[in-house]
Amino acid sequence: MNEGIIKLASVLGSLYVLWLSYKVFNANIALKQECENRVLTFRDGLLMQLLNPKAMVVVLPVATIQFPAAGISGIEIILWCIGLAIFAFGAPFSYFLFGRLLGNSLKSEVALNIINKLMAFFLFIVAISMATNPFL
Repeated sequence: MNEGIIKLASVLGSLYVLWLSYKVFNANIALKQECENRVLTFRDGLLMQLLNPKAMVVVLPVATIQFPAAGISGIEIILWCIGLAIFAFGAPFSYFLFGRLLGNSLKSEVALNIINKLMAFFLFIVAISMATNPFL
């Protein structure tokens, strides 16, 4: 990509992230107790992970482009991919852990609205960073 396209993509991407931060900031959470909670099973989680397209989108370019560019080849690629798989397992496991630890305490609309505002602020910071990095 030439520098002009990178700058345009960063501006367009940052505008999208700014829009997302605006929508998240202005979203109002209203908890409804009318619906019955459905407990997800191990099978549900396994299928979500196996059918998650992010895994292929990340692993293919990393294993085929970035690893060889970094001088990683042969059996080392397999070892690094095993490391990636361990980290990939860590993400859902951390979601599970935080859900168990914090799940019951986040049933307050006030707490969820504060978290939304905080996430919107972080999105805003990311958007500004995306917009300014190619120009610096």
